[in-house]
Amino acid sequence: MDNPLVIGAVIVIIIVVAMLAPRWIRRSAGSRGRRAGRRFEEDRVLEILEDLGATVVLHATPDSARSIVDDAVRRDPRRFTVLDDGSYGIRFLEPDDAVARLVGTPDGMRLQVERFGEHLGRPNTSAFWNVLRAAVLREAAARGIGTTVPDAPQLFDRVAGDSPIWVLVDPTS
Repeated sequence: MDNPLVIGAVIVIIIVVAMLAPRWIRRSAGSRGRRAGRRFEEDRVLEILEDLGATVVLHATPDSARSIVDDAVRRDPRRFTVLDDGSYGIRFLEPDDAVARLVGTPDGMRLQVERFGEHLGRPNTSAFWNVLRAAVLREAAARGIGTTVPDAPQLFDRVAGDSPIWVLVDPTS
């Protein structure tokens, strides 16, 4: 290895590798980070959809159920609103970022989310929905009204657009 040509070639190779390696490392690390971020975000969206798909069944007449939910909604006007059509708005930024409604079932009245929007690239109202469900359960217990929390969450479809929204999947279709 006393040949200066071999030593010079090795030095040139080391310099070229040293110049190209940082770019390759940055690209590789960046793509791995983006993939990990997408996986995390997908998992988080699934958790949010599961929360928003949870319902509460109130074993009460329609008027009693409406009274229970109305009282729970009116106690927290910064988060919840009774909308003009009788549904309930859950606020993230706007009063109707998510819309919940009471629906008649054979067991009573079911409180469910029917649609919700996205802000910052994902739905953001699941925490408020959990607060509303808990408040309705407390109010029903205080009035001696039986409740059921079904195990299976409801499903939603995403409707893409400028402001994507998620709508409840009709189980009969």
